[in-house]
Amino acid sequence: MSLDPHPALRRRLAALRIAVAFVLLAPAPIALAQFPPARPVPEAECSDASCRTTFDASFFSIYAPVTALDMVNNLPGFNLDNGDTGSRGFGGAAGNILINGERVSAKSESPSDLLSRIPAADVQRIVVIRGQVGGTDLRGQSVIADVIRKDDGATGAWSVRASTQQPGSRFLPSGTMSYSDTRGALSYTLGAGAERSQFQSQAEERLLGPDGELLEFRDEEYGQVEDGFDLSANATYAGDRIRYGFNAQYEWEEQDGGELSLRQPAAGRPDTEPFLLRQGSDEQEEALEIGLDAERSWGEHANTKLITLYRRDQESRVGNVVRGAPGDPGTVRTEAITDRLETEKILRLEADYSGVAGHLLEASIEGAENRLESDFELRRRIDGSLRPVPVPGARTQVEEQRLDLSVADSFAAGALAVDLELAAEASEISQTGGFAEERSFFFWKPSATLTYTLENDALLRGRLLRKVGQLDFSDFVSAADLGDDELSLGNPSLSPETTVTMDLTWETRFNSIGLLSLTAFYDWIDDVEDVLPLEDQLEVPGNIGSGWRYGIRGELTTPLDLFGLTNARLDLNGRWQDSGVDDPLTGRERILSNERAWRVEAEF
Repeated sequence: MSLDPHPALRRRLAALRIAVAFVLLAPAPIALAQFPPARPVPEAECSDASCRTTFDASFFSIYAPVTALDMVNNLPGFNLDNGDTGSRGFGGAAGNILINGERVSAKSESPSDLLSRIPAADVQRIVVIRGQVGGTDLRGQSVIADVIRKDDGATGAWSVRASTQQPGSRFLPSGTMSYSDTRGALSYTLGAGAERSQFQSQAEERLLGPDGELLEFRDEEYGQVEDGFDLSANATYAGDRIRYGFNAQYEWEEQDGGELSLRQPAAGRPDTEPFLLRQGSDEQEEALEIGLDAERSWGEHANTKLITLYRRDQESRVGNVVRGAPGDPGTVRTEAITDRLETEKILRLEADYSGVAGHLLEASIEGAENRLESDFELRRRIDGSLRPVPVPGARTQVEEQRLDLSVADSFAAGALAVDLELAAEASEISQTGGFAEERSFFFWKPSATLTYTLENDALLRGRLLRKVGQLDFSDFVSAADLGDDELSLGNPSLSPETTVTMDLTWETRFNSIGLLSLTAFYDWIDDVEDVLPLEDQLEVPGNIGSGWRYGIRGELTTPLDLFGLTNARLDLNGRWQDSGVDDPLTGRERILSNERAWRVEAEF
């Protein structure tokens, strides 16, 4: 007797699934006539140490793109890099996108932001450059995309959307719009966006002691509503001998939300009664950025570019914690108020020279001034009322004077391409207020890249470079984790993390849009940054010693015409890694904090 009440139905469903899979995967000739014609074949041109693949705008028509971002996201074998918009300085914030051969003088706006404001109708073609990318303002990248815009007519794009996270909650709207036009030598794009979004999550957490014993079980529910809008303007003016660029952006954002945390101490603990914590948070942020640049050619072989940028970011946050028994409104136990103002001024000069046969020489010098003013106030309930609690470093000012220098040479010897760069950075950081400290840093940042072109559109690329992390100004000032009732103190003695990276990449291209790339890497890390626990529920950011990281990355893009799926392709992107550092609390080796062992993405 069968235990399945519907065996016949299940057999029919299984047969139907097999039939559907056969139709989708088998190269069925009778269905080919119903597919659209094959997409245009991109044009590839390889010379010296780089390959340029040109994708005409018609290549992307099957994706029905609305903006340039839609087009870039559908480039075969290309992964968009938004750079590090939060880093200080201009040189280290680059992604892997050019617009009309130039990097836009913007920091707060990521490449994704810029591309989302360019209408697809305004794009003429996109050129993907692999190999040597010297002279493109994006040194250090091995693959970049150059979005070439049309120079006639006005275009625009807009989108409206609404989303909800779960049944029963409201649909929250958001939208964007942009307008581009060319008037003689002037080209500009104006953009605006507004968003109202909601985030909700539920999680279970177990608080463990140093020996792995269970201290507390937590059932947590978090919810947040976010409102914001932004305005932007980008423009270029091509004069007789000088090209000028302008960028401006304004953002306003407000977040309101909180967390409910039902906490049940483990059996045997001194306090075994469950209790409920309510964390409220209200945050407002306002940001402004203005950038200008001017580029001039000095004859056939020399070119210079001057960039200046100003950024201002102001943030205010109020948080509190209410504790009580389940079902009890509870009382406010702790309140924290934070006000921060961060400013940045940058002046950068870039130059390149190609007058030496077979060589491209590049140099840059950048000066930057960064300042953070932070005011933090903590109140706790003492004797029935909220009273201020003295916190070291609660009111402080951090200032950095920074200088970056680099010289580079790119050349080729037959099938071997060589990129050499010697860079250095010097900075002086001073802090006043709760902590008084002044320190100076100097680091060399050399790099060498060797690329050897093999037969059949394959190449080998090896790199050896030293990277220097930036100290986060937030680690210099005090803050509070109200949920865990922990106070994080600033650490004026923190040192930047440095990493020496060695990697080897093998890459091959096939079937016009196909790509297979494998990279093995190893990192030697000094002055690993993490959190150091102190007494009385205090913690401080600090350096915990040396660490390591190694692994492998892979990319695959393959057309699926072989399976009868015309104009279809499969993109795979993944990484596996292992890492280690000696934990200062337990003395045991563990993986680096906030890093995952593996990641895989697939898109059809």
